[in-house]
Amino acid sequence: MSDPLASLRRAFLTAYGLGLLLCVVWPLVLEGILVRVVPQPGATAGELAMELGYTFTGLTAMAALFAVRRRAKVLAALPTLEPIRQPGTLLREILLCSALFELSAVYGVLCYAMGGPGAERYGRTFIALPALMFFLFVPNWSKWKAASGR
Repeated sequence: MSDPLASLRRAFLTAYGLGLLLCVVWPLVLEGILVRVVPQPGATAGELAMELGYTFTGLTAMAALFAVRRRAKVLAALPTLEPIRQPGTLLREILLCSALFELSAVYGVLCYAMGGPGAERYGRTFIALPALMFFLFVPNWSKWKAASGR
């Protein structure tokens, strides 16, 4: 039988690596290709982009709030799970948070594409947010290990 802590650690490294790929590497790639691939409309679309920007800001904040609340619940419930279920739970939670955070980059591309010259800054900010949110809101290994009760 494999060591439950080793199994939990392996699940963490897999999920954290995929989360880094999704929330850090992919937004960097988007930043690099944004100007070359996504056409920008003229300045007339700026007002629509600003309105959507407010909506995107709210959705991004709600994703972060959801992740923080869920993280607290999952970390508190982790010791009550069977050791065999803990790695799957850890993997699911990190990937769920990563996917929620990555939505901000999608909002950034949409904002950039719809907003005209003035929306570039907002679009790029939305694209950069997943990395910041990932590092702030996804628990590191020591928190998962402590929560597992081992």
